[in-house]
Amino acid sequence: MIGVTWTGVEVLCLQDAMLLGTEDFAYRIGCSPRSVRVWLSQGSQARISPSSKRLLEDAYRKLDDRGKQRFEKALYDRAHEDSSLAASRVGQILPARQHREGVLSELDGLRMAVDQTLTRCSVTPAGVELIGERVAEQVRTYTTIAPSTALASITPDLLEVQSIAAERQPAAIQARLSEATAVLSLLTADALMKLGQIQRANYWYGTARLAADDSPNLELRAGVRAQHAMLPYYYGDLAHTVTLARSAQELLPDRACDATALAAAAEARALARLGDDHGAERAMAKAQAMTDGLDGASSDEAFRFSSKRLLLYLSGTLTYMGRIARARRVQDEALRLYKATPAVVIDPALIQLDAAVGYAMDRSAEESCQLALAVLDSLPPGHRTRLVIARATDVLEALPARRRGLPAAGALRELVTAQSEAQ
Repeated sequence: MIGVTWTGVEVLCLQDAMLLGTEDFAYRIGCSPRSVRVWLSQGSQARISPSSKRLLEDAYRKLDDRGKQRFEKALYDRAHEDSSLAASRVGQILPARQHREGVLSELDGLRMAVDQTLTRCSVTPAGVELIGERVAEQVRTYTTIAPSTALASITPDLLEVQSIAAERQPAAIQARLSEATAVLSLLTADALMKLGQIQRANYWYGTARLAADDSPNLELRAGVRAQHAMLPYYYGDLAHTVTLARSAQELLPDRACDATALAAAAEARALARLGDDHGAERAMAKAQAMTDGLDGASSDEAFRFSSKRLLLYLSGTLTYMGRIARARRVQDEALRLYKATPAVVIDPALIQLDAAVGYAMDRSAEESCQLALAVLDSLPPGHRTRLVIARATDVLEALPARRRGLPAAGALRELVTAQSEAQ
């Protein structure tokens, strides 16, 4: 029911939750008043028969939500009272009775109090399942909504998980809460990154890492580091992107999963911009091989690395390696695939901005600026974030110096400046 054993302590909490005296409580659950009094007097050492436990379970199930909340609060309060009392008693008797048999008895009592603290929890397994479902829904819808909208949606779930995780929970539940915290923090960091809140995003990536490392989920730990690598890539520290991407891969060496495939692709793209074509080619091949082994080939969920998302990273990698013709083939294929999911707008925009950089590098300055202008104009306002503006700025920087005075370049510069000031 709630992961605890029925003893006199739980019976007292159920009685409190039902707001009844002992006689009325016994009548309501179908037990004799004498049995209830015995259970209450024996407390945590009471032994209750299976048939009586079924009656208590039935009574609990009939409680309304407020009654269940009273029950769980009473359990929580009683656990703290019992553990504090037992610790106090041991502290008093140990010096005087250290070698007496009574000390062992007191320690037995302390052990039972500790056991009850460890097995009680302020959230039911069903409640944790509901939290998991809401987190999964956040992940599913994240790529289709504007970052500011995502933050407003994520915050209530994050607050709820934090408030529950702040109380002592059994290890299995605590691990699941840490995973939920990591995922929600990662979504928060990504949204802040897109909005250009660089320092705040960096802090939230750190929070996601702490939470992930508090769980046994190695793929989640690697995924946090791989996602964190996006922040320095878009905002200027390419060497740090490589470091984070490699640390993600080191956690799961030679295992093909969403996290390691993303990390390899992120490493390739950063190395290409750093001028390490050989390293970029090697990392790109690794990302391709890992992606081929994944089962979410067409997923648009956040943190899933599909073959379609691989093309986004190959687009940037090949562009900055100067392999423009090959990059255009990848971009055409990627944009064709993204047409099937029109609600996902950021990835196609970034691919087109990669293409615009390629045109600038390939001496097609006019076409480069016109494409970047079209991308910015076509994006819904909520998606026209600082991250997109940063990529449009990359287009301007890729233009040959003698071509930066073109009217189209001036129009793009004005639009970038206006959007930056509006952020």
